[in-house]
Amino acid sequence: MSDQTYRTAASAVIAAGAIPFPVNDTLLEILKNIMTPEQAGFVQLLDRPLNREEIKKKSGMADADLDQMLNSLMKSGVISGTASRGSGLMVYRAMPPIPGIFETTMMRGETGEKQKTLARLFENLFEELAGMVQANYDAIVPAFKAMPPMTRIVPVEKHIDRAFDTVMPCEDVKKLVDRFDTIGVATCYCRHQKDLLDRPCKVTDERKNCLFFGKTAEFFITYGFAEPITQDQAKQILEKAEADGLVHKAFHEKYDTGRNEMAICNCCKCCCETFQSYYRGSSPTITYAAYVARVDADTCTGCEACADICPMEAIEMKDDIAHVSDSRCIGCGVCAYHCPADALALERTGQREVFVPPPKH
Repeated sequence: MSDQTYRTAASAVIAAGAIPFPVNDTLLEILKNIMTPEQAGFVQLLDRPLNREEIKKKSGMADADLDQMLNSLMKSGVISGTASRGSGLMVYRAMPPIPGIFETTMMRGETGEKQKTLARLFENLFEELAGMVQANYDAIVPAFKAMPPMTRIVPVEKHIDRAFDTVMPCEDVKKLVDRFDTIGVATCYCRHQKDLLDRPCKVTDERKNCLFFGKTAEFFITYGFAEPITQDQAKQILEKAEADGLVHKAFHEKYDTGRNEMAICNCCKCCCETFQSYYRGSSPTITYAAYVARVDADTCTGCEACADICPMEAIEMKDDIAHVSDSRCIGCGVCAYHCPADALALERTGQREVFVPPPKH
C-alpha cells in the first residue's frame, strides 16, 4: 500500500477530533510507527462512530479477522471502544491526534526507542502546527472561537472564599471522585514525552497522576493503559497535585459539561500540551472556568509567589501588590493555595468560557 493509505487514515483521525492538524510528513511518520498498512486501511472506515455490525458490513471482514483487527487497534490506542449509553452496543471510534493518539502512545510510560521516536515526532508536529497558525494568524485565530472548550477547570477547593458562594458539587474535586466506582490512573503522557526528550518537569516529580473515570477508565484499564485505583488513592493523588502546584483539568464526554467527567489531568505550564500549545502560539486557551482569583491588597506582601506559579501568567505586580487579569484567569486556585500570606481567594463567577488568543510571535 502507498502513502495514500496513510494519508486517508490521517484524514480520518483528524476528522475524529476538534483540532485541525495538517496532513503532513510528520503525521504520516507517526501513523507509520503505530499502524501497519492494513491497519491504516481499516482505520479509514471509521469516518464516524460505528458499532461492530456496521463495521463488519462496511469492511466485509470475517468475524475472527474483524475481532483481531479491532483488538489490535484498541491495544495500540488508535481506536477506542465503549458501550453505547442508549443501546449498550460497543461503539468504536478513531482516536484523533490529540487528545487521543498522542496520549495513548505515551501513557504506558514506556521508554523504548519507538517511544523516543514518537516523542520527537509529536514535538515536531506540535511545532509545525504552531508555524502554520502563526503564518496564518489573522485568518485562523478568529476561527478558534467556534471550537468548544475541551476542558473544565476544577478549582483548589480549600481556597474558595465562602463569603461569595458555596462550592458546587461538580467543582469539588473530592466529591467528583466519589461519584465513580471505576477509576484508573496512568502515567502523565505530557510529562513522559518531555522526559523522553530530556526535558523533565520543573514543577513535580510525580508521573502517575492522570485519572480516568467510568467507561473511559474501563477501556484504558482493559487495554493496559491505566491501573485501577480506589477513590481514596485518587484523592491522595489530587492532594499531592495541589501541593505541587498543578491545575486540575476535567475532560467531559463530547466536551459537554452536562455529561460525566471522563478524566482529570493535573497540569503544569512546562509540560501540559494544552498550556504548551498556547505558549507556542499554536492554539488559544479555551476552557470552562467558574472562579476568578481575587487579591486582598491589605494582606498582599508583594512576594510574587502567585505571579511565579500562575500557569496562565495572569498575575502581575503593580506597586508591590498582585493584580489579576480577569480575562486570563482560569480560576484554578493554584495562586491562592501557594500564597504564603493567604492574600488570594477564589470568587465564584458561575461557569464561563475563558478564551485567550495565542501570542503572536
